[in-house]
This record gives sequence, structure tokens and C-alpha cells, in this order.
Amino acid sequence: MKNLIVLSLLTILFGLFSCNYCSRNSVSEPNIKGEGVDLESIVYQPVLVTDSLSAKVNEQSGLVWYQDLFWVNNDSDCAASLYAYNKAGVIKKELAISNFKNLDWEDVTDDKDYIYIGDFGNNFGVRKNLRVLRIRKSSFSSQDSSSIEAEEMPLAWADQDVFVPRKQNHDYDCEAFVAFRDSLYFFSKNWADYKTRMYVASKDFKNQSLKVKAEFDADLLITGADLSSDGKVLALVGYKDYRTYVLLFSSYKGTDFFSGKSLRLDLSSLGGAQTEAIVFDDNDSLYISTEETNIPHAVYEIEWRKWADILK
Repeated sequence: MKNLIVLSLLTILFGLFSCNYCSRNSVSEPNIKGEGVDLESIVYQPVLVTDSLSAKVNEQSGLVWYQDLFWVNNDSDCAASLYAYNKAGVIKKELAISNFKNLDWEDVTDDKDYIYIGDFGNNFGVRKNLRVLRIRKSSFSSQDSSSIEAEEMPLAWADQDVFVPRKQNHDYDCEAFVAFRDSLYFFSKNWADYKTRMYVASKDFKNQSLKVKAEFDADLLITGADLSSDGKVLALVGYKDYRTYVLLFSSYKGTDFFSGKSLRLDLSSLGGAQTEAIVFDDNDSLYISTEETNIPHAVYEIEWRKWADILK
């Protein structure tokens, strides 16, 4: 009996030791699941579309597809202009916004009537003049270069009440938004906790204080967003330690984007690329763009349909 008791105790102790050893030494997946999200992670090498881009767009930050061209904005303190280039990287059009400066333009999105520019970059967490600009597509000149005025919609994050400078150590930056139906959806870039919050604004272009509608534990810095043409797939792009990741969401209810299935693509093969934007074209092919760093600024294709079965 004593031998049996000793053997049982040894078995229990060995099991506890084994479990503790495994928990200390195994590599666990990042905790990036939101409530109700079924997440899978896949390492993927994106397809280079072009890295022969003009120096005019070396700080490209936002990306939208319109008139069979990529339309991009540059980052803060650059010219208040949009540039359009084809898939070979050749600039075909330039559009200057004559009545606003580029304080910190971070993203662009569009609907059938407008292109929207997100001037809400906030590295220090102190901006109180966040805004979205919009320009009507019907007023675009057919010439290669033109100038146009924009409308302004001021906005604020309703949950922010502290405006002390905290460079890249706060959760009130934003670099990603999409236009869908009658609303604009914003996805925060949380420097402190690496989550992303979703805010929603109406398109009536009145001053709005936006409340948090949802949150997702992305475990990365979200820098771009877009929706497929049918609104059934949301794509977010971002980075952590300058390793690029794409998150795809589907099978959600309505616009509760984080409630369905999701897939994480690990694009760390891009090395030190600073990935800033993502867009679906008219055929729902998916592209991401990078700023110039120690490697050329570029555009890559994400062959997301390879995992359509996972996202159903």
C-alpha cells in the first residue's frame, strides 16, 4: 500500500512538473482573439506588384482604388495632395487640396460619390483637431494634374479625456478607416496595448464625438483598412516590431466586424518594410503598400482567396 501511495504521489508530481515545464518552454500564439472569433494564423509571402515608385510617394500612407489607379496620400507635413499611379508604378494624376494642409494624413477611403482623407494621425496623443476631409468624385478634372477644394468634418474620440504628450505610448492614434453604406468606420492604432478599437461616424459631415463600438486584441499596430466590394470581408494591415501582418474578418453579422471568423497572415518575410495601407480593387484583388525605409516603397498583392474556405 505504501508503495502504491508513493507511486501515486510521484506520478502527480511528475505531471505537475511536466505541465510547468511545457508552459515555460512552449511557444504560444499571440492572444489576438476577440469574443466569438475563430482565428487561424498562416505564414505567407506576398507577391510584389511594383517597387519602382516615384519619390513623390515615398511616404505613402493611405491607399484607395479608383479609375483603375491606386490613389495615395503621403504622411504628415507633406504636400496636401493625392497621387494616382498604375500597377506599374507610373504616376498618372495629381490632385492638390487647395484649402487644407496635410497635418497628418494617414488614410484614404471612398464610396461612389466621394474620396475621404483621414487627417487624424496622432503620434503624441494630444491632437484636438482631428478631422476627415472629403472631395466629390464628380468634380475631378480629366487632366493629369488639378486642384480642388475639400469639405471638413471635425471629430473626436469620446473616450479620450487626457491630452498629455505621450509619444507612441498611448491608445488614441488612428491610421485606418473605411466608408461603408451611410457611415465611416475608424480603427485605432493603440501604441500602448496593441489592441484596436472601432468607432463609427455618420456621413452627414457634422462635428462628431465618436464612441467605441467594438474592440479587438490585434496584438499589432493597425495602419490600414478596407472592405471587399460586397462588404463581407474586412481587411486590416499593420505591424509589430516592423513585422507585417494582415487580419481578415468574415462571416460577421451586419457591421459587427469582429464577431465572425478571422485569419491572421504573417508577412514577416517583408523584413523591415513599414506597411501602411491596404485596399481591394474592383475585382476584390487585395493589395498593401509600404513607405520607403531601408527598402524601396512598394505595392504587394495578397492572394487572400487561397483561404476562402477558412473564411466561410
